[in-house]
Amino acid sequence: MIKWDNRFYRRRVLGDTMFIVDFLMELLGLGMSLFLWLIKFALAGLVGAIAYFKGRNSWIWAGLTLILPWPFPIFILIGICYMPKKYPKLPKEIRDEPAFKDKNPVIASMMALSAMIAKSDGSVTKDEIHFIKQFIAGHFGMSASELNSYAEAFDYGKDHPEHYQIFTQVVKTYYGHRRDIILALAYLFIGIAMQGGDTNTAKENMTRQILLDLGISAYEYQAIRAAFTGESYGYQGGGNPNMQSREDLVKKYSEVLGVSPDASLSEIKKAYRKLVKEYHPDKLASGSVPEDYIAFANQKIRDINEAYEYLEKVKS
Repeated sequence: MIKWDNRFYRRRVLGDTMFIVDFLMELLGLGMSLFLWLIKFALAGLVGAIAYFKGRNSWIWAGLTLILPWPFPIFILIGICYMPKKYPKLPKEIRDEPAFKDKNPVIASMMALSAMIAKSDGSVTKDEIHFIKQFIAGHFGMSASELNSYAEAFDYGKDHPEHYQIFTQVVKTYYGHRRDIILALAYLFIGIAMQGGDTNTAKENMTRQILLDLGISAYEYQAIRAAFTGESYGYQGGGNPNMQSREDLVKKYSEVLGVSPDASLSEIKKAYRKLVKEYHPDKLASGSVPEDYIAFANQKIRDINEAYEYLEKVKS
């Protein structure tokens, strides 16, 4: 009788143990499933954000990431990372023009804007055309034949300066996150206006309007313009710093860093780090861009460093 009870007890203990093990395994499986779903949701959010940034339908890409089984979400993430950014569309009435059919709308917009500035004084010179071709070919890696295929877009820009906001919007939509590219285009447009010497009022107005739409500040405009005139603009510009009042210097150097004169030291540091990344010559240099452009970048990084040093000293 005792032996039978022991066997019964052992079987009961074994049964209870197996039940606990099965329960733990099911709990572990449920936990793993929840964990994998959390990973999927995180991946879907990341894929959706990248898709939105690249001009794709974020809902479709995020939905596919959630619906498809593993390991497809990983493949989707890799695929969307390597997918080229979708080009923004020009308005239908413009993209149906022969000048823009089957053309890259961003390059076509750059050419049209370049033409608007060049023609704003009434005529386009050979020097201006040479500068435009040299800069765009060098900075965007285009061959002469590729560049010549955008001649009609250039001609359209000459005849339709009233459409400048349409073209600036296309460029800003595509390159708004690339401050280095926007600054390079500012250099291009100001360089066009400065060909042959100092710019006239019509060219300056057109250039300022275009650059304002692209997010270029008054300081950046004057700084880039100074690169063509050989002047200094920024920390060393405007006379001897020792001869200026503290209030004037704070105002000037705050403008260099793009902050208000009463900005805190933390705000100044944040602006400084951002500008160093944007203006660093290693980032701005792009193959065969003009040497003056690299010189401009070097001067700007000096102005930014020196302005930060001064503001850090007076704000500490």
